[in-house]
Amino acid sequence: MRKWFFSFLLLLLVGAAAAHAADSCMLATYYSRGLALDKIGKHDRAIEEYSLAIAADPGNATAYYRRGLDYGRKGHFDRETEDYSKARALDPNVERSARGAERWSDEEIEAFTKAITAEPGNAWAYYSRGIALRLKGRPDEAAEDFRKALTLDPGHISAIYHLGTALRALGRLDEALAVYDRALSLDAALPWAAYNRGLILSRQGRYAAAIEDFGRTLELDPNYATPAEQSPNYAWAYYDRGFAYLKQKHYTLAIADFTKAAAIAPEFPPVYYWRAMAYSAIGKKAKAREDMRRAARLGSPAAGKWMADRVATPRSR
Repeated sequence: MRKWFFSFLLLLLVGAAAAHAADSCMLATYYSRGLALDKIGKHDRAIEEYSLAIAADPGNATAYYRRGLDYGRKGHFDRETEDYSKARALDPNVERSARGAERWSDEEIEAFTKAITAEPGNAWAYYSRGIALRLKGRPDEAAEDFRKALTLDPGHISAIYHLGTALRALGRLDEALAVYDRALSLDAALPWAAYNRGLILSRQGRYAAAIEDFGRTLELDPNYATPAEQSPNYAWAYYDRGFAYLKQKHYTLAIADFTKAAAIAPEFPPVYYWRAMAYSAIGKKAKAREDMRRAARLGSPAAGKWMADRVATPRSR
């Protein structure tokens, strides 16, 4: 009996080890594919691979960091900042392992400081140091430098953008809103200002106003008329507007926007998860299950739980 018990225990341990090894292998595969895609400039696909790595291991600081880099390359600085913050919360020294030669060193920040000392009226020196500080996860200091750059050059649009991003990272949303308002007062045709203002309004639960800003973003982008030339940021604009429509219970409009987002970024799990919720709200259960299955296959933990819950609790007849 004891021999049978220990044999059974050994099988369990071997099975668990094998499962862990398989998970580790997939994690390494996702991360390695992301790195390879980065090297050939396919940053959109790299983001998808890093997202799968994060789904496989939510504690993977390097995957968050590398995904943040790619968001920054695509001009999606709000998500870049969020990923950097998550990465550093998981591993304060993540730069050494994840960023490699691309990292901003303390020596480089010191070089900007020397430039400021030599030329205190140099707005670009403050701006450049602010960028370095923000990427080092020091948004409070970065915000001070961006404000100083704007004091010296009130029309410095890039400093306005990054000031708003730093303030969002600090949770100072009302101040960030004022910054994006300022940007739009200087140039009403700035899609990033309308989009980021929409994100804040959505986070504050002001969905109707957010929908207006997301719509404005899509109207302002010059590539909008040609779907084949749409930038990946379109996926985010459609996705975020779809989410706002969902919260407003405009389910058909939400489904339309999620569908457009999925056509641009077909490997982004949340778009299928939330479209499934919209389908469910209007009674299209089959379509909801189909989207949930796809979201789960793409690595959405929420969709996986949704599917598991329905297996565990069969529908009542």
